[in-house]
Amino acid sequence: MPEILDDSQKENPIVDVIYSIFRDGTRRKILTLLGNMKLTADELTKELGISRPAVEKHLKQMLEIGLIERKADTYPTLKYIYTIPSPGLDLLSNVRDAIDTFVSSLREEYTRRLENEEQMYVLGMSSKDRYEAIKKSYSSILERLQK
Repeated sequence: MPEILDDSQKENPIVDVIYSIFRDGTRRKILTLLGNMKLTADELTKELGISRPAVEKHLKQMLEIGLIERKADTYPTLKYIYTIPSPGLDLLSNVRDAIDTFVSSLREEYTRRLENEEQMYVLGMSSKDRYEAIKKSYSSILERLQK
């Protein structure tokens, strides 16, 4: 049987970890916060309104793959400052850009489909029931894409 996936498409454990990080809302909030400023675990705990152990669990997962980094600050007492290194900032920027492009393309596609279906209905090439059903479905999708 022929190989369907090339080497760039085969399973990669780090990709799975990155997807799991982006899938979690708390980790996305942490990345957003750290993308704007350097913060301690205590500051993140306060911002997120969750327990310190929960924050530390999320930070540990992102530290393990280098998505964030931790630096010691010893003045006036020892504390760790969390930041996102340059490659992580690049990744986040690229992901945001890709999502924005995707959502914009979807909006354009569903708007075009809705306009085409409306034309088909006006020209008598589609039933009212079909047009109303598609309009309801596509309008719902477009409404969610506006958020």
